[in-house]
Amino acid sequence: MKFKTILINIFLFIILYLISDIIFSRFYFKQSVDHKCYEHTNNGTFYKMKSSCFANMRLISSIDSFKVYTDKNGFRFSGIKRRPKDNNLVFLGDSQTFGVGSDWENTFVGMLESEFEKYNFFNLAVPSYSPTVYKYTLNNFLEKESLSISKIFVLIDLTDVGDEANRWEVINGRPNLKNEKIFYKKSEGFSKFKKENFKGLYLISSKLRSYLRKVKSSKNFNSNEERYKPVNGNPTGGYIYTDHNVLTGCDTIEKKTNWWKCGQIEQGLMKLEKNIINLGSIASQLNSEFYIIIMPWPDTLNFGQTKFNWEKFANNLCEKSNCKKLVNVFPKFKKIKNEEKNWLEKLYLKDDIHLTEEGNRIVADEIKANLF
Repeated sequence: MKFKTILINIFLFIILYLISDIIFSRFYFKQSVDHKCYEHTNNGTFYKMKSSCFANMRLISSIDSFKVYTDKNGFRFSGIKRRPKDNNLVFLGDSQTFGVGSDWENTFVGMLESEFEKYNFFNLAVPSYSPTVYKYTLNNFLEKESLSISKIFVLIDLTDVGDEANRWEVINGRPNLKNEKIFYKKSEGFSKFKKENFKGLYLISSKLRSYLRKVKSSKNFNSNEERYKPVNGNPTGGYIYTDHNVLTGCDTIEKKTNWWKCGQIEQGLMKLEKNIINLGSIASQLNSEFYIIIMPWPDTLNFGQTKFNWEKFANNLCEKSNCKKLVNVFPKFKKIKNEEKNWLEKLYLKDDIHLTEEGNRIVADEIKANLF
């Protein structure tokens, strides 16, 4: 009899929870939920973030999942509805600006937003975008939002050179992936019903998955001595410290990677420069101040800029694009690298090029010191 009572209570609890979850999902938590918040378009040749979406996002196996909220236009934000303000700031970039690996409040854009309440911050960055897509994204945003933009920031990352050469091209006025198509599985049937009506269950289960991954990762950390370490070299950013002929295969005898083909580094640099100059022109037409941000990767700090000086390139690009100022985070990161033994763990996420909370804080402080 006692066992039967327990079963009845468990059954009633489940029913009440499911009813409560439906009410919560339908009337309170109105964002869609997904594991990545990506949406593919143009037959898989373009992708963007879904509008009004929430996810515990995990893009890289070596780092923990992180919370992502997108606004009505599909751009990452704090999750708190913005109020109209006279001063609006736009940030353009890829995964570094997006803040891969960090919750919003621990990204440099989120940190600045929390300090400067008189501004609205719009983060238009999406992982693996490049200047070809930044321009398109900015123009689309301006068409949808009739806002006065005070400042436009673009973070040019070392991956932009390879992405401009290998990944993105413009067809009929819009960016397309050159050599791949990306499709994200659409929810249908019961899966769609579950996502729309049992969001509480999703939030709980995603938190549990994140915790279990963290436990598993901590157990395997010391045992996996062969794991990838970007500080020891990265083919996408290796043109900074590796002979270009060897890296790209122009010297076919000693080619070091399949990432590049002969001439692609120069092609990517030229394309990047052209698109950033165009962004500067758009900013000028909007009467917006235009800023460029640069930061090093772990291997850049480890090996230096012996074959290509990214800082000098960015300085010249700032002049050509009429940017108001170059925000150069290289000196601060170099200083920490030279003075602190644990610089790698302090600045970068485990086995990755993306920033820790401390790394993001340094970028935010450098922007604040120069511009606010």
